[in-house]
Amino acid sequence: MNIHQFYLKHMAKQTGYRATWEPNRPLFVGAIGKLERGVFTIFTNLEKEGIIPEVVEDETEGFWDYTSYDSVSINFKLAGQAPLAGSALTDADAGVTIDFKNNEAVVFQADKTLTHQIINMAEIEKAIIEKYRKDEWPKDWLIVVQLIEAESATIIISNSSNNQIDLKAEANVGTSHLKLTDASLGLHVVREQGSSFKILAKNGIMPLYRVMGIRHPLFGKPGLSTKSLTEEMDGVLEVQDFDPEELNSVDVETNG
Repeated sequence: MNIHQFYLKHMAKQTGYRATWEPNRPLFVGAIGKLERGVFTIFTNLEKEGIIPEVVEDETEGFWDYTSYDSVSINFKLAGQAPLAGSALTDADAGVTIDFKNNEAVVFQADKTLTHQIINMAEIEKAIIEKYRKDEWPKDWLIVVQLIEAESATIIISNSSNNQIDLKAEANVGTSHLKLTDASLGLHVVREQGSSFKILAKNGIMPLYRVMGIRHPLFGKPGLSTKSLTEEMDGVLEVQDFDPEELNSVDVETNG
């Protein structure tokens, strides 16, 4: 399994959300698109289709912190502290040493997160059904109905066993509040024993989302259905849960 397939399956299982690939790819609530091997490609949006979404977001910011259980250790080092054995960090450096014990592990930290979601899905469903009956809405179109936005995030996906990464901070060297998501620290890799995919303290990304669409053969698991349809319809508008089979549906190029 390649790194993108592992990450999408792993995050869906652990969080209940779809993970954006690549994690820094732009996305927005109301986007309409298709999934190709788990990658969401935008085709249009609700407003361009004449449907106006009502979107709300959290009033308070959150923090997402997920680390693969029993597979990752994270050690923060302040300036003046002795580094871990084998680390490339010096006594004067502030930074982080991350050890991955196997080749399928994730560090996911997202700071100052807001959840954006559509709240007028009943109206949207009615409009989509009308378009679908007129053959104006492709069955495989999906709508982004919920989205996690992070002011900053660090995502590291290991794809080698016994991988160790040393990240050095360039700024605020004496701080006692080192955070993987703090972009002001200027964290960068000074040594890595194995290999991994990394986004380090990236600002303004949309790492997690949910989609709804007409029931599709690839997505057999029932989710939220805003209402039932008449017998002449062969599907319902529902949350499309992640299905591992979709990773093999279309062959597209991915990093990693």
